[in-house]
Amino acid sequence: MENLPEEVTKSSFRRKVWDYMTKNELVNFPVNIYKRIPNFKGAAEAAQRLSELDEFRKARVIKINPDKPQEPIRFLALETNKEIIVPIPRLRTGLFLHVTPVAGASKEQLKTLASMRGLEQAGKPLGLDSHIKVDLVVLGSVCVSRDGYRLGKGEGFADLEFAMMMRMGTITGNTIVVTTVHDCQIVDYLPPRLFKEYDVPVDIIVTSTQTIYVESRLKKPTGILWHMLSERRLKTMQVLKQLREIDEKDGKIIVLKEIDSDIETRQYIKNRVKYPKNKRRFKRDASNTENFVAEDGKVKVDKPRFPRRRTYKKVKIEEENNFPNIEVQTKAENSTKNASRRRKNLRPRTKTHIDFSLKLSNISSGVRVRDLKNALLMRGIKPSEITWQGYRGICYLHFSKLRSEAALPDQPVQVDSIVANLQQFRIGEFANDEEGFIYVEPAKPISRIEVTDVTTV
Repeated sequence: MENLPEEVTKSSFRRKVWDYMTKNELVNFPVNIYKRIPNFKGAAEAAQRLSELDEFRKARVIKINPDKPQEPIRFLALETNKEIIVPIPRLRTGLFLHVTPVAGASKEQLKTLASMRGLEQAGKPLGLDSHIKVDLVVLGSVCVSRDGYRLGKGEGFADLEFAMMMRMGTITGNTIVVTTVHDCQIVDYLPPRLFKEYDVPVDIIVTSTQTIYVESRLKKPTGILWHMLSERRLKTMQVLKQLREIDEKDGKIIVLKEIDSDIETRQYIKNRVKYPKNKRRFKRDASNTENFVAEDGKVKVDKPRFPRRRTYKKVKIEEENNFPNIEVQTKAENSTKNASRRRKNLRPRTKTHIDFSLKLSNISSGVRVRDLKNALLMRGIKPSEITWQGYRGICYLHFSKLRSEAALPDQPVQVDSIVANLQQFRIGEFANDEEGFIYVEPAKPISRIEVTDVTTV
């Protein structure tokens, strides 16, 4: 069979970049970059180069994406006394967080403030009634072309954020859009036919080694394209529902997309069909039968293919008169062995002392316990036991031996850093599906919590 040429799509370009960067170890943590904006090596150098541009120096308010490779840019913006606005992840609880520089803050404090945890703690939510003006937009990218076409991770949130800012008057069509990437993420050509009117192009591309100004700027989206949005999108984003209500009050006729063809929705439905809740995985259908081809060339279904029942060989009795009790003795021996095994299994196991437990919820139905274990190991977290209830979308992590041997029994159990380390936690290849982050909360009862180093786990 001849190898068919690969179809040229946005996904094919993303896959090539992700594969290349992974193979050549061009990324920092997290190393699993699929369905993510890669945290490329040299991100800090690219941020420094960006901070030296006139467009950055003149900007007073900068919109910067929350992706990890843009964290150094957020720090440099705050260090140079600029205000930043950062989108709330997946726009579920709002639109933007507004962060202003803290007078007299140290570099370490500003670095903490530039992290997602710091943004969530110190950022002030901006509503639709905000009249803030943004002077520069900084995006993360998976792939960009020298003529300004940009590919994100494929979920469309950056494009939607840009459209909402245009709708609110926060930005204009002349607002400069910059992206920072690794040199390998730049391609000479991306087919224009792949891009739609809602895709946001870039005006400047910055790497750790070069700055590229797009000669002929591409046209940017002018606002929200309601006919490209589904009812599900509006249900998951309160801010979109509010904008639609405002537009409808103004007399505009809003028509949504009839068929929800979003990639993340298709993956969600696919997972639900593949792994339905409260259903047995194995059914007596055509996939569980043996097929054969008859002489007339038609495929016919033979008997169902089920596991064979376990059978026990009987002792062959050659001379029945001389060995009348062999079969009876064999059965008695087997019965004794089985009883011994049962007694072993019934012996009580020594219970592990559990200092505290965490409950993880919002787990996608396609995730398996091995995916959870691998993701935890990547973060250096090793629970003593795991109670897996994936069919309900939850699991429990049980931890023990968090006190040192010299610690007294009444000293506090230290767990805060473990909880902090699990912030923005995603699992497996479904890490970016529509369920989003894993929710982490203490499983009651837990008492006396204070900060510790996660390496003690």
